[in-house]
Amino acid sequence: MSTPLVKTLIDEQLDELPEHMAVPSDRLLMVFKGLTMWDAMQAAERAHIENPQAWSRRACLCGEWTLAYEVRA
Repeated sequence: MSTPLVKTLIDEQLDELPEHMAVPSDRLLMVFKGLTMWDAMQAAERAHIENPQAWSRRACLCGEWTLAYEVRA
């Protein structure tokens, strides 16, 4: 994997993230969206998330639900 030539805004924001909010290095953050929370959980289930109810972060922005799951890499 190569290092990008230009640091993106997202990379800068991740560097400024407090340690307790950072995703551990041995984990990936998988994000699923849906019109309802149930739709987002169904999308996670279709992606073979073992326990769709065990989300680590959630948000509802502009009527769309987003659920995030920390999974082992």
